[in-house]
Amino acid sequence: MLDEENIAQLLAEISTLKRDVLILRKENLNLKEKLSKYENPKNSTNSSVPPSQDPNRKTRSLRKKSNKKVGGQVGHKGNKLSKVDKPDKIIFHDITECSCCNSKLPEDGIVKSRQIFDLPKIKIEVTEHQVITKVCCNCGKKNKSNFPEYLVQEAQYGNNIKAFCVYAHSYQVIPYGRTSEFIYDLTGHRISVGTISNFQAKCYDNLASFEVETKKALLQCPVLHADETGVRVDGKLGWFHVLSTDLLSFFGYHKKRGKEAINEFNIIPLFNGNLVHDRFSPYFSYACEHSLCNAHILRELQYLWESKKLKWARNISVLLAGVHHKIKQGKIYLEKDYQRILKAFEKLIAPTIENYNSIYTKTKNEKLAFALEKHKHLFLKFIKHGVVPFDNNQAERDLRMMKVKQKVSGCFRSPEYAEYFARIKSYISTLKKNEQEILLQIFNAFQNNAFYPKSG
Repeated sequence: MLDEENIAQLLAEISTLKRDVLILRKENLNLKEKLSKYENPKNSTNSSVPPSQDPNRKTRSLRKKSNKKVGGQVGHKGNKLSKVDKPDKIIFHDITECSCCNSKLPEDGIVKSRQIFDLPKIKIEVTEHQVITKVCCNCGKKNKSNFPEYLVQEAQYGNNIKAFCVYAHSYQVIPYGRTSEFIYDLTGHRISVGTISNFQAKCYDNLASFEVETKKALLQCPVLHADETGVRVDGKLGWFHVLSTDLLSFFGYHKKRGKEAINEFNIIPLFNGNLVHDRFSPYFSYACEHSLCNAHILRELQYLWESKKLKWARNISVLLAGVHHKIKQGKIYLEKDYQRILKAFEKLIAPTIENYNSIYTKTKNEKLAFALEKHKHLFLKFIKHGVVPFDNNQAERDLRMMKVKQKVSGCFRSPEYAEYFARIKSYISTLKKNEQEILLQIFNAFQNNAFYPKSG
């Protein structure tokens, strides 16, 4: 028979074996999870991986198919080139003799017209300013006229060409070198890359007050969207930050991603409204209200469903998407509706959290479940508050052109040029949102008459 000492020893060994089995099971799960990224690779539809890194480069949308046909819909007003009443030039094709008998034809007849819309030949126009000195015949004093204040050199470029170069580089994201080639191909006049970069610097300086006013306007908004994206600057990783609404955009460059950058821009620290973001932890350290992007969560849940067939992930996706769809259709949820949805949300997450054993590291699906549980009220905030959006797509859309700029032009050569681009991009993005003419308003910025936004 076993004595008490042996029984205690066996129980201890059994306890150790159970613990080892749990650890081995966990290690096995971790290995499977590591292998799953090869068997079920992440892409832009089930994670935050950009479309350019999709394994098969085929874009798929989370949006459900509709019954509408591809192309223009019934009732869509098309655009057709129409003739104008007063053309700039008229070419009259006359006939004087009959094609049958060669007799002289009368001067009057039935006139029909067709019009060609085209660009005139583009060339650089040089305007010379002259001043004169005259001597008074009465007292002998010399009198001299003055050049305009902006004319400080013997030969310099005007604001039209400056605005066009900034438009090409910062809006159409054409690199400096190709902008120079573009101007030469259009006009036969070559502008150096250094000169174009000086235009950029001048526009940046002229937009300093615009940036101040934009920050003030953003602070008055009830909801702000925040995001950030990496960018290569002089071979090192830097960050473009965005704070935006549907009418306003602020872009800022900083070498850091977190609180140092956020504090330097000094918008979020002063903001009292609701900040929409993607769970980046430094945002939570600020006293404003918060709500979280459900689009990010839907992509992560989509991956868990595709790779592991986790039903809870699929069911939460259906729940969130369903509520969002009904709100877009005009349904209003009361407090009792919110509590019902919240309980359904908690019930779906509960099994994953309850089965978690603290002796091993959480798997990705467990981490996501814990995040959903911790921030459930922030994910579901869009149900109770009409001004709070379902996702953070506004900020993601605003940042997209930053990635396009990097793909087209490569990295920035110095932090100064990244800062130039960020401020000018803030201006252009705000102009687009307010349906302003981009080229005209860039010209106005060079005239010290920049467009100023109202509160979004």
